[in-house]
Amino acid sequence: MKNTKIFRLFCLFSLLLCAITGLSAQEFLNMHLDYSRFLAPNQDTILLLDYQIPYRSLIFVAKNNAYFAEVEVQVEVSNQDSLLFSQNVTDNIGIRSKHDALSNQKAYLNRMSFQLEEQGYVVSFRATDINSGKVFTWDFAVDALDKNTRISDIELNSSVYPDSSAYLRKFQRDGKVYEAQPSIILNREYHEFAHLYLELYTPEVELGEPLLLVLSLDKGNEAVMEDYLDIVPQKSRESLSLKIPLSDLAAGKYSGSISLLVGEVLQNRDFEFVLAEESETMLSLFPDPDNELGLMKIFMASRAPSNWDAMNDEAKRRHVTNFWRSMALSTGMSEQAILDMVKARMDYANLYYSSLRPGWTSDMGRIYIRNGAPAEIEKGTSSDESRFVRKDYQIWKYRSGDRPVYVFIDIQMNNNYRLIYVSEDDMEVSNPDWLRFLGSDFDTSLLRN
Repeated sequence: MKNTKIFRLFCLFSLLLCAITGLSAQEFLNMHLDYSRFLAPNQDTILLLDYQIPYRSLIFVAKNNAYFAEVEVQVEVSNQDSLLFSQNVTDNIGIRSKHDALSNQKAYLNRMSFQLEEQGYVVSFRATDINSGKVFTWDFAVDALDKNTRISDIELNSSVYPDSSAYLRKFQRDGKVYEAQPSIILNREYHEFAHLYLELYTPEVELGEPLLLVLSLDKGNEAVMEDYLDIVPQKSRESLSLKIPLSDLAAGKYSGSISLLVGEVLQNRDFEFVLAEESETMLSLFPDPDNELGLMKIFMASRAPSNWDAMNDEAKRRHVTNFWRSMALSTGMSEQAILDMVKARMDYANLYYSSLRPGWTSDMGRIYIRNGAPAEIEKGTSSDESRFVRKDYQIWKYRSGDRPVYVFIDIQMNNNYRLIYVSEDDMEVSNPDWLRFLGSDFDTSLLRN
């Protein structure tokens, strides 16, 4: 029986632990690994080792009008402490759109194969993302199938479709792609069925004799389905592809088995999958995406989507989510960390810069949310030589980046400071008459930084 249940659960637990604690965020490469065993014509075992790496786990580098990640994979197979063979591959992963790197659904899929003759193998797997240095490692024990077995392991596939092109060539069988799902996570929004692939092996003297195949599925301690299939093998090696509809299943973890009854001998193969309800978590700081657009403009100036007003709420929320994920990717911060930082700055702006409108929408709020607290603040009052009666002003100076300088003046004396002068910030513009607000005798040396 395929012994990956503990292995899969460990992988899921490890990923969850990294997400919660962040301890391994800089070291642990989030990926999924699974294997299936089939008999070769000479009765040796073919081990298919599948691995899946979510694009969001990788660091992509812009090059030649595209984005590329590079992963080095090393697999060693040993028996009784003796290294039998090893295989090294370098996966060069390219994408056209940087937004693909933020997708919850898109992932890189690859397969390696090995031939086993005996029992007691140990497989050591190691993958390294070259651009980030993050590493995934796992060692697991595996045995060759019994040479007289009548049934292979069960391979879980997210989809099966005709395709004879070079795409996913390693996953093709008889002109169809069997897209393996090493993560064992399926989503009803994207997957209609759980596809199970297996092979039956029948001695020539028993061809044409009926066999009983039982497919069962449980959720916890509750039986969900049980199908009985009468099989009459016509060839010594036959492929079977079974489908489990997902539309009526509740979200959660499912355990299943396929049992083959040959005379009085029963052989079992187990499988499992997790049915997820939601495909991705939407990121936002406001319930209304239109308010979120105003916040996003603080970081992207006026570059709003030209078709924003034509989008429905779901499309707007997806655009907002992609924006914050791009921010996280460009700053090297986690998505939650970037949201927490912006939220803290908004709260500060609302507390100290509010007047007749929320502080985060004010000029001071905009600069504070984008740049954080200034390194130096100088406060003063305009002179009698100014355009108006005396007004309070503030000069903000930053020491990071291009060392920008901002001058704000409280024109209405109601704490609504307006930005009148800026230097070294291409996202802001100065008022051409800024000096008239301060007075012709204003000491411009105060603007040096």
